[in-house]
Amino acid sequence: METKNICVTFAGPVGSSKSQISNYLSTLFNLPILENDVIRNEVKTDLGYFNEEVYTQRRDERLKDIFNKKISFIYDASIDRYWGTYLSRVKESGYKFFIISLDVSQSFLDKLQLLGGDRKIADLKRTFKDHALFVKAYGNLINMSIDDENFKDRLEICRQELEKWLIELKLRK
Repeated sequence: METKNICVTFAGPVGSSKSQISNYLSTLFNLPILENDVIRNEVKTDLGYFNEEVYTQRRDERLKDIFNKKISFIYDASIDRYWGTYLSRVKESGYKFFIISLDVSQSFLDKLQLLGGDRKIADLKRTFKDHALFVKAYGNLINMSIDDENFKDRLEICRQELEKWLIELKLRK
């Protein structure tokens, strides 16, 4: 049987629980995680400040390495702003992708941020706009959606939907 490499990734605003879902699915499905926030913090730690160019270079090198090694993985990032570029890389590498869209409302996310978020309001507004544009342009590629109503069950819903998708791809029984 042909080997199929997969990438599980996210579309959604900052602070919508991508990392929580990533870690949960990683444990259950034995998938490594490439996490943009970790790379961002690594750059800040190494340089003493954040440098967008260094961050982008490191992120892109790691993605290229993963694709070259044909490793299935979870990409803990929001692909809203750069999906066009990312999609071509995924397809060129022969990967199948599973997109989890986090479609929570601004008011719901504001409540989550009060519980411990550390993002600026400007970041939240920008990422909501980016997400709306992504959904409009690429909504047909989204595999599943989490919203205000089903958010508290997001981990189990994501597990079930990913499991079904892997069975459809004949990667699980």
